[in-house]
Parts: sequence; C-alpha cells; structure tokens
Amino acid sequence: MSELPPVTREMFDDLRAAVASVAEPLHAAGHRVYLVGGLVRDRLLAADRTLDHDLTTDAPPERIRDLVAGVADAVWFQGERFGTVGLRVGDVTMEITTHRAEAYVSDSRKPVVRFSTELAEDLARRDFTVNAMAVDVADGTLHDPFGGRADLEARILRTPLDPVESFSDDPLRMLRAARFLSRYELASAEGLVEAARSLVGRMEIVSAERIRDELFRLLEVDDPTAGFDLLDEMGLLEMVLPEVAAFEAPNRAALERRVAEAPVDAVLRLCVLAHAVGGDEILGRWVSTLRLPGRDAGRAQTLLDGAAMIADQRAEPSDEDVRRLAVRVGDGLDDVVVFAGLVGAGSAVGALADSVVRLRAVGEFDDLGPGLDGVTVMRLLDLESGPEVGEVMAWLGELRLVEGRLPDEEIRGRLIKWWGTTRD
Repeated sequence: MSELPPVTREMFDDLRAAVASVAEPLHAAGHRVYLVGGLVRDRLLAADRTLDHDLTTDAPPERIRDLVAGVADAVWFQGERFGTVGLRVGDVTMEITTHRAEAYVSDSRKPVVRFSTELAEDLARRDFTVNAMAVDVADGTLHDPFGGRADLEARILRTPLDPVESFSDDPLRMLRAARFLSRYELASAEGLVEAARSLVGRMEIVSAERIRDELFRLLEVDDPTAGFDLLDEMGLLEMVLPEVAAFEAPNRAALERRVAEAPVDAVLRLCVLAHAVGGDEILGRWVSTLRLPGRDAGRAQTLLDGAAMIADQRAEPSDEDVRRLAVRVGDGLDDVVVFAGLVGAGSAVGALADSVVRLRAVGEFDDLGPGLDGVTVMRLLDLESGPEVGEVMAWLGELRLVEGRLPDEEIRGRLIKWWGTTRD
C-alpha cells in the first residue's frame, strides 16, 4: 500500500455534491450531516469503489424521514427503528443513520440501540478505526478522532475502543476483521487477536446468516489467505469451518493458495474448500450450518457433482461425454469445467474444456432436447398420448446425446425407421 495523499477538503467535493440535496433540508433545520464509513476510507486510499453513500446525523429518525421525503426519488423506512432511513436520489443510493451507540446484551442476537447527538460517540461504536472516519458534508472537514487515517497508512487494523469491548458489543466484528485484514493488507493491532480468542464463545449469539454473509465477503477478497490465517489465530476458524481448521498446516497452506488462485466467486471458492476436506458430506454440513440459500446450495452441489463426473471420464472425452455432462449440469457447464480444473478432477479436464469451446461454437448446447416435440411425434407415428410417446421421446433424447445436432428431416427419417423396426 503506497503512502496516502494529504487530506484536503477538496478531495471529498464530489461525494459531498452527490448528497447535497439530501443534506440541505437537514442543514436548514439545524442538523449536521456527515459522510461516514467505507466511502471515506476508500477515498483516502484513492481506491474508489461503487458504494452506497452512508450518512450519519444528529437528527432523530422521524426528523430525517420528514425532512428528506420531499427531495428523494424513493424512501424506505424498514430500518427506522434502528435509526436508519434509506433513500435514492437519481442514481445515488444512501442510508442516513442517526448517531447511535449500540451494543449487544449477553444473550441477544439483536443490538440495543441508543441514539446520540454526538458524532464521536457514533464513531467510537464502529468496527475499526479505518471505518470510523467522517466527513462533514457542509464544509468537507475530516473527523478522525481515533486515528483511522494513520492506521491506514501504517497498515494497522485496530478497533476504536478496547477490542474486548468492541468485539463484545458485536462479535461479528471478529470475523469481519479477517476480511479487512486481507482486503487492505493490514496487520492486526496489539491485543486484537488475544481479545478475540477470549471472546470466541460470544459468537454463539450471532446468527448463522450473518456469519455466512461475512464469510462470503471474505471469500470475495482477491486473496483471502491472510484472513483465514487470522481466523485461525483467533480460534474462529474452528467454529466457522472446523473441517478446514483441522487440516494439517502444510496441506491447509496449499489449500488456501488454491482458493486464492480461484476466480473471485464465494460459492466456487467454498466448494474448493469442501472438495478438499470431505466433498459431498462436508458440503451438506456447511449448507445446513451456514444456512446457504437454495440457489447457492444447488449451484454448489452441481459443482461437486460435475467434477465427480469429469473425474470418472476417459482422458479424451467424446462429444457424447460432453453433451451428457452438459445435460446433467445445465447452465453450470462452464462453472463445472473451471471448478474441475481447480480441484484437479482427473486427466480429462483440459481436453474437456477444449471440447466445450468447440461444441459451443457450433451451437451444440443451444438446445439439448430431443429434437421433436410430443405433438409432432404423435402425428408422425400416428400415436395417441401414452407410454409409447414417452418411449419415443426417450429414444430421441438419446439420439441427440449420442450423435449431436441432426437436420430435422434426418431425425424424422431415423425415427420412422427405428419405430418400424421396433414394431416388426
């Protein structure tokens, strides 16, 4: 990470302009409004990403709602009881949150929210100093009471408060630390790992869905290796992915390298881990414990199933082999081929990948169906609806897989000839 540019008020001008229409009625009513969080952090890093504009203010939620309703193109209030009002102005999406100091009680998964009028109190309750900076929308002043910019420059991941207090308030921050450490190439501050180790049991109050979402965000970092190492140091890897934690050090290091080399895709990378530590059985366990949505769970199973099919194939797969695989995995064919290559699923992967490219170029995968529909079959063979039609459709499906795309007239001719033979 290179040296950070000097802070000037002008460096935030475009961000301030993007939210000016929303800030103006709050300013007119005597309230302060600040850009906060990731948007400020990334601007200091000169690493702008497409992020929602997060704002914080001393106005209470109901006041925010009343003041911004007239300037926003859309407003939503689902988070109002937690002090957050969402809105959109043009192409800019924002969340405005009342300054707050929230904490989790000992056995609750829901934070107790207390609103505040003090910016510093709000920033103190954020996860890390690099995210605890705010820019005054009115004049562009950077507020950095906990030294977030200095920590960015020194590549240090630190909590604004004592880490025991910060992690106890929201235990998910311990898992989030792994993502920030990896994404921004930071080192953990003194005492951070020890605090996390003392609070591992506190993670039990965090829902499986929040843990899953944070794990996926870590898997979407270009190289999550440092994050996984931090989770191991903290004692959290054993809780979140115990099968990976149990891997012996040399093997796990190789596995982490394989994950880092994989495309940035959380589900695919999770499957790389699952394949290495136990395959279907482990994936099934993770689907349950992490509560993977049905779409992600289905895709993950397709990747493992497809890799197993490829591993069972000959070194030089035939076009028929490729078509059968395509039918089995559907739209996931390219995913499966990539995944199979990542996990070393047999000697056929390279030839298979070439075949996929070649067959796709000639439209082989556009329609892998039987070639004729049931109505046409009944008319052509003078059949009534029933088991015989099903038999014919199965034969046509097999013909398509074995011989590929055939002209319509040839399919009809082959069918009539076969049907006549079966009736003799």
